[in-house]
Amino acid sequence: MPFPSLSPAQVRATSFPRKRGGKGYDPAQVDAFLLKIADALAGRTRMHPDEVRRVVFHEMPGGYDQRTVDDFLAHLERQLRAGAVPPTTLRTGDDLRAVKLRRASNGYDPREVDTFLTRAAASLDGKGRMTSSEVRHTRFSTTSGLRRGYQTRAVDALLDELEQEFRSRGR
Repeated sequence: MPFPSLSPAQVRATSFPRKRGGKGYDPAQVDAFLLKIADALAGRTRMHPDEVRRVVFHEMPGGYDQRTVDDFLAHLERQLRAGAVPPTTLRTGDDLRAVKLRRASNGYDPREVDTFLTRAAASLDGKGRMTSSEVRHTRFSTTSGLRRGYQTRAVDALLDELEQEFRSRGR
């Protein structure tokens, strides 16, 4: 079954089943390589599709199922070759404001994230000039203990999508 074109955020969020009773690909190596592919899909770096074809991972007990990873990478190779990145769902400020971020005991400071997202929503609606580079270089303080923050993975995925949207607008 063919995969649809995947966004950088979807690639970053991908996980694979573990191999039971045998060796599979080293999860840390696979996850690190997926981050490189996501950056290439986002236009942050360049990656030739042949790099995906030639990648080799170490094997270890309980690692990722090789067939699943290989199938996924074959799809990403074709997507890189075609240059296909799907449009985002963040077309307007209302789309961005509708995103609900989960809280976590260790996460990004909600006040900083909310302030940034308010500015981003205004830019999506043409009332600001935020750029994809500004989104990419944004950093937030983290919380711990009793002050709960937004889940870092969820915020990072949202920033990936927001960066992609501004890039598609030529900003």
